[in-house]
Amino acid sequence: MLKEFDTGTIQTSRQLRAWREMMSDVYYSLDVARPEAHLRGNLREVQIGNVSVSRFDADSQRVFRTRQKISEGPDDSYVFIMPQREKMFYSQLGRNGFVAAGDYILVSTSEFYELSCPDNFVNYTVKLPGASLRQRIPDLDDHLCCRFPMNREMAQIALTLATKSAATLSKSPAPGHAEAIGQRVEDFIAMVIECEDTTAVGQEKRARFLLRQRISHGIRDRLTDADLAPRSIADRNGISLSYLHRIFNEHGTTVSSYILDQRLQLAYEKLANPLGPRLTVSEVAYSVGFKSASHFCKAFAARYNMTPSDVRQR
Repeated sequence: MLKEFDTGTIQTSRQLRAWREMMSDVYYSLDVARPEAHLRGNLREVQIGNVSVSRFDADSQRVFRTRQKISEGPDDSYVFIMPQREKMFYSQLGRNGFVAAGDYILVSTSEFYELSCPDNFVNYTVKLPGASLRQRIPDLDDHLCCRFPMNREMAQIALTLATKSAATLSKSPAPGHAEAIGQRVEDFIAMVIECEDTTAVGQEKRARFLLRQRISHGIRDRLTDADLAPRSIADRNGISLSYLHRIFNEHGTTVSSYILDQRLQLAYEKLANPLGPRLTVSEVAYSVGFKSASHFCKAFAARYNMTPSDVRQR
């Protein structure tokens, strides 16, 4: 059955709020941020058994699956996202970068993430049940967020299968066949993931990823340390400063940028959580490792296109 949402019929001042509700209805509990209240957006979804296929076409925005949203709406799924027009920024589990049109990314709904896109962005998303996918691929979480070289050719075939199935079933629902078709879509996407290059260069990349993951966890555990710096991180992990920079640079970021991003991410979650302690903006800044409240406010506004007070008032 086809479900379609469009902000075109909604009053301009209410479009962002309505879009946030639409996104949460189609996917799971999410937060959506952008500087303006108006937002052009169209979302089409077809449920195929336990799998859903959706097409997203909208203006620039940042989409967050925060710890608060995970708590409000627990969801054990994975989303397989393939941008079709423009590139998308991603951040999850210490990995961040961009996914170009024609590439893909697998994201977990059980962990904090941010997905950000520019104007006129289009993608297809296939939402897959977590339990059955993990049963088939025990090391599934190793494949999150572009950890291995992509299997682009098979991904295109999987996308064609998913979108053609969705288009057919949206016009002629076939309840007796939907479950079987949905299972085939899930099987093929699982095959795409299983066939990613985890040998040779892929294994070397994975080894660096595991090291980066360990370092990233250590950074997140020490965000309150205002003196946290690349040199101390390298020393703590027994590697050279140049190698530390290399394993972050190959993912399109720097160590210092990652530390800043994680501090801002934690601050955003604290400010956005209505059930958390009502700290002042300065208290939030110091609690995540900033030495200066003014520096925090400037960095926060540059990152999220809104002030810390704006987040709290939403």
